[in-house]
Amino acid sequence: MKNIQLFVSAFRSDPKCRNGLIVPVSAGAALYDKTAKKLPLCDDSGDNISEKNPQYCELTVQYWAWKNRSFDYGGLMHMRRYFDFSGNKPFCYDNSKKPKRPYMIFETPNEKTLDKIGLTENNLERLFQQYRFIAPLGENIYMPVSEFYDRTDRREFDDLGLLCEIIREKYPLYYESAGKYLGDCYSYFCNMFIADREMFCDYSEWLFSILSEYDRRKPAGMFYPREQGKLAERLFGIYMTYLKDKTNIRWAELPRAHFSKLGGATAGNLSFSKKMYFIAPPGSKRRSILRKIKNKK
Repeated sequence: MKNIQLFVSAFRSDPKCRNGLIVPVSAGAALYDKTAKKLPLCDDSGDNISEKNPQYCELTVQYWAWKNRSFDYGGLMHMRRYFDFSGNKPFCYDNSKKPKRPYMIFETPNEKTLDKIGLTENNLERLFQQYRFIAPLGENIYMPVSEFYDRTDRREFDDLGLLCEIIREKYPLYYESAGKYLGDCYSYFCNMFIADREMFCDYSEWLFSILSEYDRRKPAGMFYPREQGKLAERLFGIYMTYLKDKTNIRWAELPRAHFSKLGGATAGNLSFSKKMYFIAPPGSKRRSILRKIKNKK
């Protein structure tokens, strides 16, 4: 039996999951006040970057798991976003057929929901027999990724340009993939993935070395909410593009499950609205138009 740990970035409240594969971790625990309730596992122990959570978001849990946990297969999810494992044949290296929707909406990750999304040890064991790296399904946003990326609060600084410069210097083999992904219309969201131990460490080393260099080079005193978390979503797409185009690593992409009844900083996002899900389905042209209107306000 493989040691599978799906780390879930959570906060002060227990995500109420009793599935043995789920490992809830208090994110940004170093910043909690002394009276705040924490989960049994927190991202402020051992080697950690917990204090950077306001900018790094769920990545502080990924870093903690990378540096402090032992596992055969590890994953990063969020208390409001899981993978949907229920499909029989995912979009993958040897199957070009994509599911119609990048995610479905549920209320909470209760036992009934976990059963619907197929979060079982048998399903995961089956996946790991076939794939080494599992990503969220890419979503058509009907514009280049670099154009979709909202930089209205930092127009005087080209953060994506700096990321590409760092990639060209530190990881030149990925530079072509950076240009391809940022110019494409399929975007990877949510900083979610599952991988065997070797791939988990490889991606984490690549990601955090780039973000660390970005932190060193960016303008002094510049700060905006979820800065590195947003950049990491774009870096993930670059890594995934390289993996798909330049390697023989067996990969798969799975839809997500979003939970509409759990609060948090991004709970007002359109991706948690059942009404909008039917009016403007994710991955549709209508959804892209709605996003443009929302971003102009």
